[in-house]
Amino acid sequence: MASDRGSGFTSRRGLLRGGAVASGVIGAGMLGKSAFAIDSIDDSRLKTVLDRGKLIVGTGATNPPWHFEDEDGKLVGMDIDMAKEIAIGLMGIEEDPRANDDEYVRDYIEFVVQEPNARIPNLLSDKVDIVIQFMTITVNRATQVEFTLPYYRESPTFLLPGDSEFNTIADLAAVGSELTISVLQNVGVVESTHSVIPGSTVDQYPSIADAIAAMDSGRSDAAAVDLSSGKWFARTEPGRYKFTEGYNPNSYAASVKPGDQIWLNFCNTVFYEAMAGLNFERYAASFKNWFGDDLPIPQIGFPAEFR
Repeated sequence: MASDRGSGFTSRRGLLRGGAVASGVIGAGMLGKSAFAIDSIDDSRLKTVLDRGKLIVGTGATNPPWHFEDEDGKLVGMDIDMAKEIAIGLMGIEEDPRANDDEYVRDYIEFVVQEPNARIPNLLSDKVDIVIQFMTITVNRATQVEFTLPYYRESPTFLLPGDSEFNTIADLAAVGSELTISVLQNVGVVESTHSVIPGSTVDQYPSIADAIAAMDSGRSDAAAVDLSSGKWFARTEPGRYKFTEGYNPNSYAASVKPGDQIWLNFCNTVFYEAMAGLNFERYAASFKNWFGDDLPIPQIGFPAEFR
């Protein structure tokens, strides 16, 4: 394993010194607010990660289907699979059979499990190379970090006990002042909840798991969760949970420390090729596994996003 890592990362470092990767990712990436803060590959986190031989990813452990521990205590979920895509890109094994070997790829990643409120601080203090943790793109956050291309379009929903008298947001809103809603602690979460369930009591918790536990124990009538999570719980525990329709759509992306356009461009290239290019098959398999949906193959010919 050690010799494989050395050869993989060494070859990528060689390309960097020759300029091939640097010019490629800069041409393929998207301009950010700090596009020219780092203009040398020697100063970029891309080279730092390659020299280290391991990618350090900030993520969570309590929110399926995004990031959670399986029965063996191993981190799994869509966010974890997106981290593996970046590691595969760093190793240069996109078309190598080892790209589908979970343990081989994980050997190149160190996961730092963190609470949602630590995502930006840990990124800015260089404790992690990238945050991949169901992070909603907001304009305010974009003044602190730089976001990659979105890899999922999300919306909140209200998770309900399977025997709840409520089924829709309209049902909840009709008696809003009588209800308690448990939510993940976040800026603006009270206002966003009141926008659809006016007058409700909004209790904030440090994790989604805690918010759901509050509902399970009867301390709240519903838990605000991702629509993808609502589907997951209803599918994996039929009869125990149900969920309402979604509201207030938002985009999920990874985030990196500002000022390093080379690293941002590399991550964007990896995500784009997973969603619409060479590595779509692996991304589609992850999407099916965690969300239960079959994705149509990307349009062949002129890229649809430029139409």
